[in-house]
Amino acid sequence: MHCYRQKENGMYILSRSEIEQIATKKLLEFSPSNLERPIPLRTTDFLENYLGLLVKYKYICDFQSGILGLTVMGNEVPVPSYDEMLRPVVLEETFGTVLISPMLRGRDNLARRRYTEMHEGAHFILHQPYFANCEKTAAAARCEYPCNFIACRKIELFNERPKTDLDWIEYQADALAAALLMPQNVFISYVRDVLRKNGIRQNFLYMNSGANDKKAHSVIYDLAETFAVSYQAAKIRMAHLGLLRESNFTY
Repeated sequence: MHCYRQKENGMYILSRSEIEQIATKKLLEFSPSNLERPIPLRTTDFLENYLGLLVKYKYICDFQSGILGLTVMGNEVPVPSYDEMLRPVVLEETFGTVLISPMLRGRDNLARRRYTEMHEGAHFILHQPYFANCEKTAAAARCEYPCNFIACRKIELFNERPKTDLDWIEYQADALAAALLMPQNVFISYVRDVLRKNGIRQNFLYMNSGANDKKAHSVIYDLAETFAVSYQAAKIRMAHLGLLRESNFTY
């Protein structure tokens, strides 16, 4: 990671193509087969056995926070939580621990859990220098996050205009998570196969009102199932890779 440009506060300055390069390098080391054919990535295995993280299911902050995942970037870090009886507790966690909300357990939330795992893994890959610098300078008031952990409420965002460090952190984590779950070359090749299977001749999907939407939704659902991601994640990935062109459609 040292070959990429950084701001003085440790934040990497990364283009989307550089994020794709990082994803490819990580997959070559962890699971080259994910770069060869469209298969789901082993997300928990990636976190635990490749990145060396400790994954736990714990409620994060308070019940109303809506936080799905948290990555600990410091040592002996107090994390607000609550127990099964919804009583406030404070967890003492260590560097390299990833907390996933128990609300993501179950088959219905599998895609969201997998994306959350990779989003947190992306933070660990990309943002250790930023948090190390923040903690070292003890300038908590100047950091947009706490200096020792990062907690995420929203993922799978379509945000092309990040402005603050907080925006960039989430943008980069989302971009890398998507690139790991849906590797660029394999994803593009499979999209084109699915388009042809659905009788769509061009190498991209155009969504608008009318009959074409039924085919479009069928294509995206196929991608979501194949890569074990959500419909939203597959749709955004298509858009970022120029495979989805739509008008008057909200991400």
